[in-house]
Amino acid sequence: MAFAPTRDDTDFAIERLDPRTRILGACAMVLAAVAMHSVSGQIAMVAASATLASFAALKPRDMFHRLLHVEGFMVVLLVLLPLTMEGRAVISLGPLALSDTGLRKAFAIVLKVNAAVLATMALLATLEPVRLGRGLATLGLPARLVHILLFLVRYQTLFRDEGARLMEAMRARGFTPRLNLRTWATYGNFTGMLLVRSMERAERVEESMRCRGFSGKFPLRGTKPFQAADIIFAGALATLLAALLAWDALA
Repeated sequence: MAFAPTRDDTDFAIERLDPRTRILGACAMVLAAVAMHSVSGQIAMVAASATLASFAALKPRDMFHRLLHVEGFMVVLLVLLPLTMEGRAVISLGPLALSDTGLRKAFAIVLKVNAAVLATMALLATLEPVRLGRGLATLGLPARLVHILLFLVRYQTLFRDEGARLMEAMRARGFTPRLNLRTWATYGNFTGMLLVRSMERAERVEESMRCRGFSGKFPLRGTKPFQAADIIFAGALATLLAALLAWDALA
């Protein structure tokens, strides 16, 4: 789901770009981040992604909140990878030793992941799901995947509300979660009932759409040509990524 902008979207340069430009730009930055080998190149990629995020309609609080989820996984990686890779021991904690090879690999992955996440948030986080789906469709993504994305965005709230109603009904009947088999059986019944109701809702939705003439394809607006801002952004991004990759190769 897209982030809420801090002010009018038109105040931000990235918001005026074509969805296709933003999607392709995000893919290019992620691929460039993965291709970086030197520490200096990886740090520069993080800085470039963070700078790009400053031109997007992102609330710093929302961006920081999303990054915290990523860093939780990265902490686990920083602990486990040095313990499982062979190399010279840098830190010894009794029978456990952190290898230098593992630490370098872990830090490299952390920098690459942060660069990719920042770039993706900067270009795609504030892009409305419908515009994202249309942009993916015009870029040639299979129609069924686009349909799944659009349906997910449209009906996730309905299914979440259905789950909340089922949970409220369980509490009204005295359900209190505990660590026992009865609790797990209750959660199993809850999951099964939610799936059944979701399938029933999906069938009703399909019938109503067919009654309204849905033929299996969403009508897409005519593809607009790229504007000057898209061409300038694409050229600047390509130049930046080429420079960063060249610097990384020489480092």
